[in-house]
Amino acid sequence: MADVQKEKGFTPIAHELLEAAARSKFNGTQFRIILIVWRYTYGFNRKSHELSISFIAEAIEVNKKQAERELQTLIDKNVLKITAGGEKQTRSLSVNKDYETWKIENIPLIRGKKSPEEKEQHPSNPLEALPAKKREDLPSNPRDKKERKKTIKKEEIRDMNIPSEKIKFHDTVYLTLEQYEKLCADFGKHRVDNTIEALDEWQTNKKPSQHKKDHNKTLRVWIKKELEKNKSSFKPKAQRNKEEMDILNQFYEEGAARETNGDGKLPGDDQDRLSLL
Repeated sequence: MADVQKEKGFTPIAHELLEAAARSKFNGTQFRIILIVWRYTYGFNRKSHELSISFIAEAIEVNKKQAERELQTLIDKNVLKITAGGEKQTRSLSVNKDYETWKIENIPLIRGKKSPEEKEQHPSNPLEALPAKKREDLPSNPRDKKERKKTIKKEEIRDMNIPSEKIKFHDTVYLTLEQYEKLCADFGKHRVDNTIEALDEWQTNKKPSQHKKDHNKTLRVWIKKELEKNKSSFKPKAQRNKEEMDILNQFYEEGAARETNGDGKLPGDDQDRLSLL
């Protein structure tokens, strides 16, 4: 077991700053980046330090594109500051101690209770969450409750947090760029886009808890099933050509037999045989 003792090294962070980070709604990748910045700044009694994107990606074990995207988000939201360096140089980073200037939504201090501002943002009645104009557009006829419910659900789905490493396709389908490109390479962009649209429509009519967890896998399964279905109902061109040739050959053989017999009839007792003509 590792010798995890304070005497072996520690990172001094002000309690107030640590609590502010814990209350902020960072996604997992963003929070891990902050921990790495703290580790290599405060952990060495430094206010800032040069940290490349490659170093950060390796330290938190994510791909470089994801690390770059979430790092830029933290900079844009004033959580991290660039103290030196530029586009062609490794940047020196530090955590902005003035956490009140962070452009990140906070979690309530007391669990189970909401501030007046949060109650206004998250009303108990889903209709109140919609803009006034959209509430007016909802059907007023009680028989149209199903349509109204579907409209509200669409709004709720749009407000869901997109996983940090994925891109939003339609309202409810999420894929990484690599997954989408691989699907298009395997099955063609037109078929993939149509299946994404079908999955989005299916999930829109379901509760969020019923949505597919792995959209990439679901799309692959759906596309393969559709291909198998089409394959079973579609004869290969070579098979169709052979069947057509068999019919033509039979036609010519029977025509030649009639000419040989001289009376237009086929040899033998074939009264029960149906003519091709």
